[in-house]
Amino acid sequence: MAKSTKVVFFDLGNTLVVSGTTEWNPPGKAVLSALKNAGVRLGVISNTGDLTRAKLKQRLPPDFDFNVFEAHLILLSSEIGIEKPAIEIFELAISRTGISASECLYCSEDFQETLAAQRVGMIGARIQPPPNSDLGTFVDLLRKLKFLQ
Repeated sequence: MAKSTKVVFFDLGNTLVVSGTTEWNPPGKAVLSALKNAGVRLGVISNTGDLTRAKLKQRLPPDFDFNVFEAHLILLSSEIGIEKPAIEIFELAISRTGISASECLYCSEDFQETLAAQRVGMIGARIQPPPNSDLGTFVDLLRKLKFLQ
């Protein structure tokens, strides 16, 4: 039997939030809440250029809360010095979870990043970016495909 997903890592721009704006991808908050309520641990893997976390926060929705994510599972390229799609960032993310790669899922709109995550053994989920994002179907699809219980 396949292992269920224990940790979901999200990209920020055009996955949870709309790039170039301070708006959520509309289903983003509900998806985080549903996963949290299902007992899933949450993380972020995002390329942030040279932005400090404080500067990044100014570019995110006003109610974006990094505390929803486990602090050690927030991997911002500006803080760790590794950018996606380098597989090392995904390997570091896995090592920080303390579980196997097959129990970790990475969600992004970027094909190359999704492949990199899969290369190190994570489950990769590629969504359509806003404005036609299918992120709203994410949790139901994970349940349907038995990634979540």
